[in-house]
Order: sequence, then structure tokens, then C-alpha cells
Amino acid sequence: MGGMRSSLEEFYWFGSSLCIERPITHPHQNRRVSATKPSKALILLVDDDIDLRSIIHRFLERSGFSVVAAGNGREALVRLETQRVDLMLTDLMMPEISGIELIQTVRQTSSLLPIIAMSADADLRNDRSLELAAQAGAQVVLEKPFAMNRLIREVQRLLAAPEIH
Repeated sequence: MGGMRSSLEEFYWFGSSLCIERPITHPHQNRRVSATKPSKALILLVDDDIDLRSIIHRFLERSGFSVVAAGNGREALVRLETQRVDLMLTDLMMPEISGIELIQTVRQTSSLLPIIAMSADADLRNDRSLELAAQAGAQVVLEKPFAMNRLIREVQRLLAAPEIH
């Protein structure tokens, strides 16, 4: 019997992954089956933390999405001028232009672009940034750390919605 190393991507969580070694008795039983075809939706990922941005970027691509990244709100606005994106995923605490300012600016020109906002330790800082992001127009707010499978579910849900505003 041969062995197989399989990565459980749905448990991937900010730089950690779980790998399990197990024997394969019937190769067809272990094939990964997707319920839906992978999406080629283009996601704009905005985060000033290069390590976290890289992790999320890689995970989104492995989940079937195309991704373009920006390191801050100003870079994101430039990307939005030159590329048509299907969804924006943005951090809130960034230099130059914050995520909330970015959401407000985007909402002035596009009420239909799905937006997911994310921020770390909002409760610990007694921070209202996630609430403010929702008021500014983010349809989903996620507190870091979050499970990557939750992010994928939210992305898929927003992309499947007929009209968002």
C-alpha cells in the first residue's frame, strides 16, 4: 500500500496548515470533488501586512479565484481605475488611506461592487471599525483571525448574489 499526503485546505488558518499521512486503498475514493466549477472572478485583495496578504492571496487562488493585490488604499484605488474587479477584500487599518476611507470612496462610484472588510482585535481595542465598515458599505465584516473556509463561503455568497448595494 502506498501513502498519500493530503492537505486539508479548509482548515488553513493564517499560515498554519494541517497535513495528514494516510494509506490509500482505493484511489478513486480520495479524489477531491468540487460541487461547483472554480470561479474565475477577479478579487482585489487590499492589506498592508505582506505576509497575511500573501497567505490570503495564495488561498484564494487555490480556491479557484483570480487575485490582484494592493498594499494600501491608495494602491487599491489605482488598481480599481485600471482593472474591473468582481469583489474587494480589504483590511481596515492601513497607512495612507484606511479601509473605511477606501470603502467610502468606492461606494461613491460603485454601489454594486461586493466588499468584505477585515480587521484584527476590534473587540480588544474597543474599536468600532468593523461596524463603521458595514455602515460605509461593506456587505461582510470579518474579525481576524478567521477561518479561511468562512472567507471562501462569504466570497462565493457575495459573488452569487444578483445585485448588491
